[in-house]
Amino acid sequence: MRIQKVNDNTIRIFISFTELADREITMADLLQRSQRSEQLFWELISQAREEVEFNLDQPFWIQATASSNEEFVITVIKQEDVIEAIPKEKENKRPSRSKATEWVYVFADLEDVLSVVRRMPDISRVRSSLFEFDGEYYLVVSHLGSGKKKQIAEALLDEYGELVDVAKIFLEEHGKVILKERALQNLKSHFKF
Repeated sequence: MRIQKVNDNTIRIFISFTELADREITMADLLQRSQRSEQLFWELISQAREEVEFNLDQPFWIQATASSNEEFVITVIKQEDVIEAIPKEKENKRPSRSKATEWVYVFADLEDVLSVVRRMPDISRVRSSLFEFDGEYYLVVSHLGSGKKKQIAEALLDEYGELVDVAKIFLEEHGKVILKERALQNLKSHFKF
């Protein structure tokens, strides 16, 4: 097992499948957030504190992926940039559409984004941007209109993606811009749905 400090806010922990097996942790444990996997995570964070002076004293993201060379990579990112962009009353709450004017949805892959685009009703004033960050796709949308079209759009976004509390500014600074504006319209015209 090795720990790499990317910067003050990010570390990568590399752990082999053999090491996971030695600890009797399966892939199912990791994917389902079992007690064993949570215990392992906090042990790794404690080790990161000692080895690379990484203190996890604020909200964070975890991205876990299997790499090609027989090891599992856990990326931990502190969310201080995100927290500064979220009003205080919204911290530690599930994202809500009720008061927000702009929503961010995360998708596991581009195919899920295209599934939304394929079925999305035409909403003339919709604004949208598409970003890639840490292997996932983030769609920022606003001006979904009202009535039935808005309900259909929200249902599709919820079906294929997940509403998340991530600020657009965070994605602009740390992510890769795929389509800066009119993402839904450009994807729809490009792929000729």
